[in-house]
Amino acid sequence: MRKLSALVVALLTACMLFLAGNPAMAAGKGELTGTLWQESTQNEKMALIYGMASVIAIEQTIADRQKAKPTPFVACWIKAFGNTSPKAIVEKIDSWYAAHPGEQEREVFNVLWYELIVPSIPK
Repeated sequence: MRKLSALVVALLTACMLFLAGNPAMAAGKGELTGTLWQESTQNEKMALIYGMASVIAIEQTIADRQKAKPTPFVACWIKAFGNTSPKAIVEKIDSWYAAHPGEQEREVFNVLWYELIVPSIPK
């Protein structure tokens, strides 16, 4: 239970760091688009990805304890990123936006799912 509590605290801290460091997100303006992503610092990007990875770890831990299958999102994230570091995930997102300059208003979560996670799922 302590490990789970520590993970929740880590997630909340990471999210707070991202929001506090990014005035547009802290003010509740707009979605997390490529434009906002690119304006974010490396630490802000890392905090967001670390927070997401923490949620994945929490969900996986809960599924393991309940002897249940992980949710489809968790299973797909693990297939796509496995032991990939948060830094490497940030670099993949950065690279995608650099290669697609006309899609800067596309949401980061949309890019993560459709461009980075879905292609790793076996057909």
